[in-house]
Amino acid sequence: MKWWILFALILGSILAVPFGPPQLSAQVCKDEEGMVADYKKSVAETVETVKKESLVDFERAFHQKSFTTKLALLGSMVDGYISCLQKRVSDPATLKEDADAAKGKIEAYSKLKDKIKQDRDAVKAAQSGKEAKALIEKIAYPM
Repeated sequence: MKWWILFALILGSILAVPFGPPQLSAQVCKDEEGMVADYKKSVAETVETVKKESLVDFERAFHQKSFTTKLALLGSMVDGYISCLQKRVSDPATLKEDADAAKGKIEAYSKLKDKIKQDRDAVKAAQSGKEAKALIEKIAYPM
């Protein structure tokens, strides 16, 4: 009887091992993805705030500088997410479907990172508060 229990445990562990990595693979980079999504939401909320306020309030709240800082932080979060995805793609334990999906996300988020950098540089280079406010009001990133 003990032999059957031992056999069942060994057989169960052998069958369970192949199902472990795909479940873990699906969870990889979720924290980074969530952080990017939350911060994109924060940037969108700031854009909405800037749209509603007057130029005087915009300048008084230093929104030009604070917004460039937000964009820099968002860019670094996107960069961290891209790095995580690249590690996932290069991991031999990653399933082909997951690697292909990660490659697609890498391409999309690389474009987003470039757009964020362009927007940050444009807002930072704005010569007046009016110009900066107008630039910020046009910024939108897909959710």
